[in-house]
Amino acid sequence: MKIKNTFKVAVLGATVLALVLAPSANATTWNSGGASSVNGLMAACKTAYQTATGDDFPYNGTGSGSGKTGIHAGTMDFAFSDSVDTAPIANQIHLPAFVWPVAILTNLGGTNKPLTLSTETLAKIFAGAITKWDDPAIVADNNKDTKVIVYKKDASGAVAKDATGNPIVSKVNVVPNHRTLPSKDIVVFYRSANSGTSNNLTRAFNNLYPTIWTKPANDAFATAFPGDVTKDPRHFRGATGSGDVANNVKATPYSITYAEVGFAAAPYNLAITSVVNKAGNAIVPSSSSAMAAAAKATVKDDGTVTFDYATMDSDAYPFTATTYALALTDYGNATKGAGIKKTLEYLTNNCAKNNPSQGFGAYTPTNAFAIAFGKQLAKLGK
Repeated sequence: MKIKNTFKVAVLGATVLALVLAPSANATTWNSGGASSVNGLMAACKTAYQTATGDDFPYNGTGSGSGKTGIHAGTMDFAFSDSVDTAPIANQIHLPAFVWPVAILTNLGGTNKPLTLSTETLAKIFAGAITKWDDPAIVADNNKDTKVIVYKKDASGAVAKDATGNPIVSKVNVVPNHRTLPSKDIVVFYRSANSGTSNNLTRAFNNLYPTIWTKPANDAFATAFPGDVTKDPRHFRGATGSGDVANNVKATPYSITYAEVGFAAAPYNLAITSVVNKAGNAIVPSSSSAMAAAAKATVKDDGTVTFDYATMDSDAYPFTATTYALALTDYGNATKGAGIKKTLEYLTNNCAKNNPSQGFGAYTPTNAFAIAFGKQLAKLGK
């Protein structure tokens, strides 16, 4: 049996994640927004949050850029962003609230059987270097034996975790793979507005294949793109948020995009691509494979995260992201600060854990992300 390595972190103090919150005597509606990646998770968690706190926060994220703008302008009490805010305002901090995989979603028409693609093939597709579905690289990825991870299960049938919350690999199966690909143009739908999801994907591509993705990562896909994306409307089309790119792929046979796992489900009904990682294993994006990647990440003292995109870890999903809560250490009102602190604590500690189908990793007290979140959270309250 192969056991996952645990985080090598120094735990400076006990972090209690399970916080029971009594309903507020005076209900508060918080202003929030930002990353569209957490729209599904926030919707799934909303009723339980309202029951536990008596408060509310209508959430309809349109992109990480709007979250940064909102916290800067003071129109949002807190925001979510899938990328680091490189120009924070005074008293603003990052809290690593959620970990999740950036899924590659496709619509190949017909039965829409999921593909298996290497990170290099995907880098070339999203760079416009591969423009046909029957390109030799895509054909090769889908016509050879594939190594697939099998996780150990606990008594309830869920993926078993080690002491730090990382999934335990039971074995690796070898699965024959044979597929004929259509001779059709690839249509890439990318995020046209500033997006932390775009930042995470282009960061991975730039780190893994700097000769293909020659520009640094950016919230704007068009800015990070190695060329002028607007000059190829046949193969590249923009859309605003995660739901928008998913809707466009749903309506466009032979198209591809990047979004959260939840956007593969109804009403979109898109196929989820297995991505071959550096260890040579075909990894399905999930909360487990995202936490495997998180186990190899570096969490800094300021709460920001750097992923090891070249890790040889067996089950690490190559395109894993962090959603940060953007908040202020001083709101000029102790009651407001305390309320936002309790809200973020509830959302991070309960939403992913209680809604596993959304594909977000659940923290445990000794997880490095949980420790960093707790330290940053302790700065709120004024």
